Amino acid sequence: MGYEEIARANHGNGNNCSVSLFRAFADKLGISEEEAAKIAPAPRSEGGKCGGYLAGRKLIEMIKPEAVEEFDNRFLEQNGDDKCANLIKSRRLQGKNCNDLVGETADIIESMLVY
Repeated sequence: MGYEEIARANHGNGNNCSVSLFRAFADKLGISEEEAAKIAPAPRSEGGKCGGYLAGRKLIEMIKPEAVEEFDNRFLEQNGDDKCANLIKSRRLQGKNCNDLVGETADIIESMLVY
């Protein structure tokens, strides 16, 4: 299973967006999934920003810090916003949900970690 599928499965199993991504990329952090879940940022903890965005940004900061700006740009280009409430509304209109955002964010992260 790839990172997208793992992140989506984590989210489908009841983890929030942030924890879903951190658990998926625990191997890249060199820690267990349980440890990763404990350090995942809380969704909406920074001005209402999306948990997927916050997790993706923090994962990139930890794994490939020189690419944080690229992550920000790619996430915003793909989604148009980083605020949870706005993303939920706009994605609902597109027939998408948070699980889709988790998977798409995992794809962005994985593509940035290709060395």
